Amino acid sequence: MGGAAALICAISFALFMLAVAAVAFKLARTLSTTNRILEDFRRETLPLLGKFQTTMDHVNREMGYVDGVLETVEKLAERINSMTKVAQELVASPLVRLLTFGVGIRRALSGSGSGHDGEDSDERGK
Repeated sequence: MGGAAALICAISFALFMLAVAAVAFKLARTLSTTNRILEDFRRETLPLLGKFQTTMDHVNREMGYVDGVLETVEKLAERINSMTKVAQELVASPLVRLLTFGVGIRRALSGSGSGHDGEDSDERGK
């Protein structure tokens, strides 16, 4: 009986070892496939990352140009605004003085011509 038990035990151990070997073989094949996939992924990803970095550098450079243009436009708008204010002051002040002077002359002339202007206007209104 002892020999039969040892034989059964040996056969069971051999079958167990065959099952472990089969699992190890499938696991090795799966890891090999995974390694190939990861290698392909790495091979395709690195050039894409390089292209992405080049693109981002180009975008950053273009944004620098845009910033410069916007700063220039802002300075130009400020200059135009100040020039508009100066032109407004140059034109408005003499114009107001001229109109005031003209109104003063008109009042002076109308007041000295006939002293009955106020009466005439009252009579016209009636």
